[in-house]
Amino acid sequence: MQTKEMLQTGCQKIAEQLQPFGFKSTQKGQLLKKTSSDKKLKFEIYFQSSTKNWSGNVSILPQILVSSDPLKKSQKEKYNSDNENGVIFSTKLENLTPLKNKNHDWNITLTNQENVIPKLIELIKTYVLPVFEKFEDIEKVITEISEDGLKLNEHFDSKHQNLPIDFLCFFGNQDLAQHAFDNYLKEQKLFGNAKRVFGELKKSEHYSNKFVTDLTMKSAYFNGLKINE
Repeated sequence: MQTKEMLQTGCQKIAEQLQPFGFKSTQKGQLLKKTSSDKKLKFEIYFQSSTKNWSGNVSILPQILVSSDPLKKSQKEKYNSDNENGVIFSTKLENLTPLKNKNHDWNITLTNQENVIPKLIELIKTYVLPVFEKFEDIEKVITEISEDGLKLNEHFDSKHQNLPIDFLCFFGNQDLAQHAFDNYLKEQKLFGNAKRVFGELKKSEHYSNKFVTDLTMKSAYFNGLKINE
């Protein structure tokens, strides 16, 4: 069996076991999608194919994502750009589990599927589905983020993660977003980065993207937030 066929077979087996939880599969099982009960958010699990795959090792890299189409529409208007995607957060599966900070290869060759797929399914059920469920209550999760940052569960490390300011402003309000931004800058010690990005944007509405978290600073600036030291 060819590498591509083994990949599709493995992904389809995973998709079948997650279908009872409301997920629909596309891209031959590589992408699983579910919509929140209020239709405002999308929950996705994407099984990215490793670039190092060969017939003896067919590895997938599970990616977890929460996004919003209404937020995407708002972002396009706010930033006057078609490149906005409405993403609230995205991360590797391992970052939500005790396997965080470890590069884990999920080898789903035919001889491995019986052993690997149940382990993968169990991780998704135990750690990913509760995070998706958390976002079913948008008001509650916004309050939690404003107070504690993007701490999705006990294993997720929010350091060097972007704060979903557009999400907080669109589904919450500016005061909540400001409170979250204040805590974010203090906890992550990013006042210097924030001042640099704000200063560059004031001059030309462009900034030098030097760090991952610069995206948070850009969102804060265009949502009218302040740097409160």
